[in-house]
Amino acid sequence: MADKKKKQKDLKKPKSSSGAAKVSGKNSSLQSYINNHLKVSKLSFKEQTDRPFSTLLTCSVIGIALVLPTLLLILLTNVSAANIDWEGSAKITLFLDQNTTALEAGTLSQSIAKHNSVANTAFIDKDRALEEFRSQFELGDVVQFLDRNPLPHAIIVTPADTLEEVRQIELLMEELETLELVESGLLDALWVQRLQSITSFLEKAVLLIALMLAIAVLLILGNTIRLAIENRKEEIAVLKLVGGTTPFVCRPFLYMGVLYGLGGSVIATVLTAIIIAILNTPIEELARSYQSTFELSGLDFESTLLLILFGTGLGWLGAWLAVRRHLDEIEPT
Repeated sequence: MADKKKKQKDLKKPKSSSGAAKVSGKNSSLQSYINNHLKVSKLSFKEQTDRPFSTLLTCSVIGIALVLPTLLLILLTNVSAANIDWEGSAKITLFLDQNTTALEAGTLSQSIAKHNSVANTAFIDKDRALEEFRSQFELGDVVQFLDRNPLPHAIIVTPADTLEEVRQIELLMEELETLELVESGLLDALWVQRLQSITSFLEKAVLLIALMLAIAVLLILGNTIRLAIENRKEEIAVLKLVGGTTPFVCRPFLYMGVLYGLGGSVIATVLTAIIIAILNTPIEELARSYQSTFELSGLDFESTLLLILFGTGLGWLGAWLAVRRHLDEIEPT
């Protein structure tokens, strides 16, 4: 009976020992994987720092390619965020019927001012309008021969700030034109339509330019990684011969692409800040000439982080495409 119990204890010990070895094996494998990544990343970084001119040149090309769409995107963001002054520009002028009295016109102006889509109104008496016309165009001799005042009463309507699009203001004008005493309406917002057209064009242009430059970055990185693979062709063949896996062989080149992309995005961030600082002074002077306080804002923290991640991602993608394309051509002999 005692021998039987002893055998049972001896049988339990290997199981416990094998279980501990299994857990230890998992930890050892994960630690080895992490250590390998750290080692490869350090070696890749050292290789790039050992040839600073070549590395700086490649990163600069990538950075310059990223600067143009970044600047255009900043311009669009500033235009969209700018507080456009509608005063004296996007106003609706309502011309009243010639038989409308000044009292009726004033009452109608007050009624329109209560509309939800109207910020305020201003009643322009036709006699005052004729006097301003006479003084402005120096036609006093001609006006005195008129039998009656040809100008109608007018109401200047300022749309509410909630109406951000020209089409919304046009719908408001069409609604006001249906009022009983209103003869016609006029909206001088051609410059707004042109601005919106330019903004829409720039948005599409930024997307196209960013796409083309992203492809250019991928081609630059692909060619750089291809040259690196050619220089290490024999080493890659030996690694494959001794059983090196594809991820293991690809890893140094992927880290190389990531470092190039990271360096290029950092250069793009610095160049963007410098260009914004240079352009800010003339833009502020131009804004002051139009009695405005517009100031060009640069990249914030989130935009900077996004640019760096985008550049790094492009670097990784370019390296991955090049590695998958050229490593398959290298076979051990």
